[in-house]
Amino acid sequence: MYLGIDIGTSYTKIAGLLEGNWVDINPQKRVIPTVAVYLPSTGQLYFGKLALRLDEPGSEKAFFFKLDLKRNIKFQLGPYKVEEVVRGFLSYLYTEYLEGKAPPIKTLALSVPNYFGLKSRQILLDAAREVFRLNEIYLVPEPLAALIAYNTLNEYQPLEGTVLSIDVGGGTTDFSFLDAIGDRQELILEAQFQIGYDAFSGSELDHAVIRNIFIPLYQMQTGNGIPEQYVTGKLLLPQERQLYNSWLVEAEKFKLEISSNGSAALYLGDFYKGGSISSYIDQGMFLAYLETVYGKLQVYCQTLLRDRAALLGLADGNSWHIDCILLQGGGALAPGVKQIISECFPDLPVILCNSMDLVARGLCYWINHYINKHNSLKTIYPFDFYREIYDKTEDQILLERIPFDTANLELDILGKYKILSFSPLSYTDPNPESERSLKIYEVAQGEAMTTQERFMGMDPVLDVKWPAGELPAYINIYLNLNLCRLETDVETMVSPSADNNQSIFRNLLSEQLEALKLLENYKYVNSDLINDFSDYLKEHKQYAHSPYDDYAQTVRYKLLCMLQILDSK
Repeated sequence: MYLGIDIGTSYTKIAGLLEGNWVDINPQKRVIPTVAVYLPSTGQLYFGKLALRLDEPGSEKAFFFKLDLKRNIKFQLGPYKVEEVVRGFLSYLYTEYLEGKAPPIKTLALSVPNYFGLKSRQILLDAAREVFRLNEIYLVPEPLAALIAYNTLNEYQPLEGTVLSIDVGGGTTDFSFLDAIGDRQELILEAQFQIGYDAFSGSELDHAVIRNIFIPLYQMQTGNGIPEQYVTGKLLLPQERQLYNSWLVEAEKFKLEISSNGSAALYLGDFYKGGSISSYIDQGMFLAYLETVYGKLQVYCQTLLRDRAALLGLADGNSWHIDCILLQGGGALAPGVKQIISECFPDLPVILCNSMDLVARGLCYWINHYINKHNSLKTIYPFDFYREIYDKTEDQILLERIPFDTANLELDILGKYKILSFSPLSYTDPNPESERSLKIYEVAQGEAMTTQERFMGMDPVLDVKWPAGELPAYINIYLNLNLCRLETDVETMVSPSADNNQSIFRNLLSEQLEALKLLENYKYVNSDLINDFSDYLKEHKQYAHSPYDDYAQTVRYKLLCMLQILDSK
């Protein structure tokens, strides 16, 4: 069975595909809350719906622990570190829904937001390996999985060209620009970014229903007040939290009924201290009550999202240069969401997907899409890498940005790329008695603060050490997206001139072919220019290990490509 697990901020979905048929893993179609709670009385973690019900003095509950993988990787729930929480949650999914209840698992694909860095991805990958004990475990960007699923389910009306995917989840709203090229044989994720859980999401809408509809109705109809902590939903005691969670359940039901029927009769017989509320609300009234929350989505689309699109060449003035919008996620079914998106993107088709497990299904489909059909799935990787170097003049360690442009290159999601080649002798503390090391850090692309202080307390994504006197003469560093890590070949690498069977010159042709491969990934470079450069290099195979007379022509081709890239900015 091909298994897909989409760990959402608020809810998790599981899907299974066996010989082209869906496996009913969750027969009661129960949602799986992505919630964890720590109980001091037992010293244990609990997950899912049970975690929602458990409340006792001193308990700690994490509703959005997925966000901590990105924002607070040193997060702890009681004594448990974030990696232990993730591993415990995956173990809960396995024992509760899969072990002895589903066919043997052949491959597992897990969804991952593209704005997760290597540390976050490695925690998720390591936890899955420990729990599932499989050789084939993959991390697939959520927007790519969603587009694969939609196009597979709608084979005769697929989405093509440039697609804006808007995933309104329970905890966050993600916006992603994708390209479907060449009869959908190549899918490229160009960008993905997020509105936080406290701005616009399914969960924020539910909180707003309580804050703007339920509580005012109660106060008006009973004449009684409600303590401030219920209005804010914060600083609640365990018993208060349990009551508030029951309100959230009612808010979600109320919201979905209005979305389905255009109106809803509201009656909550024992809302607070025996007082009840009763009303009839249509969609227009609902949108008016929640105007502030919906306004956040509208402002984001018309300002920050447009600015991001303009940088990608996908918007200018009042025009959007995209072909369609895929609207998905449980929150997208809320009243008025499609209407607001349609108003923000006039004249563009907005496709609302009703499938709650679109990403999970795409995770199952992608194995066939990627491996069997050999279609291309690519993504940008929006992070910069910095390495520690020794500055002889200042006699101190400094940070230097590695120039490999992962934020603009379209990389295979399971690919391995050389991001740096260097001789460390000139970059390391010259003290021959000291232990030598190479440290590389990762920072989200576009962050302005890249001073030494910015990296204090941050763990490196690569930390390699050598005993004194054993510093390698030459090092290659690779970004391995499949294994979610940086790698080095220092165990086998020697100085390029040390091999007596080779010429004293570097493999010049090999280096130019690597440059060509990188340039091919830039969509702004003219394909004819790339083809001419490729043909030129093929004509000079005999010069692989020696300089040749018209090497300047190679430089000319690369400069022309670079000018096209710069002109596109």
